[in-house]
Amino acid sequence: MGMSIACQDVGNSAMSTPMRQDRAFTLLELMAVLGLASIIGFICLHEFRPLSDPLRNGTAEVIAFMKQARAKAISTTSAYTVQPLSATRIGTVYASFCSDTETTADNSMVLDLPQGISLSDTDWSVCFSSRGLPDANVVIPLSAVRGGTNWIEVFLGGAVKEVPEPE
Repeated sequence: MGMSIACQDVGNSAMSTPMRQDRAFTLLELMAVLGLASIIGFICLHEFRPLSDPLRNGTAEVIAFMKQARAKAISTTSAYTVQPLSATRIGTVYASFCSDTETTADNSMVLDLPQGISLSDTDWSVCFSSRGLPDANVVIPLSAVRGGTNWIEVFLGGAVKEVPEPE
């Protein structure tokens, strides 16, 4: 008596091969990612463009230099005079008072303007008293070789900022 058992493969074909899921990007997902990346890139490019403008950089450097000279005058209780050393270099000297004729150069406070930027007028100086007040209202023009001019004004109250073209 022989019994035979027949094995039937009923519905096991799905179990024998693992379920396959697609792990690729769809065209829509790829376009969305590229679109977002290009928008972010454009914003970054637009925001960092002013950093490559030598005239704007030079203007910001001169303003910061003036503010630093004013702060040094206040902190040392000395009178600091800012004056052009050449068309591309600004330096400082100090004394007890702005009216003193004997001054000492402060070699730690010298500013070289960025390449291509120069002072249009080198016939100026401004002295910050020990209280940080300048002795005169001064307008300093900066010019770029590629064209364009910015003006920096030192106000009698001690403020320093970029101003529109004086009339």
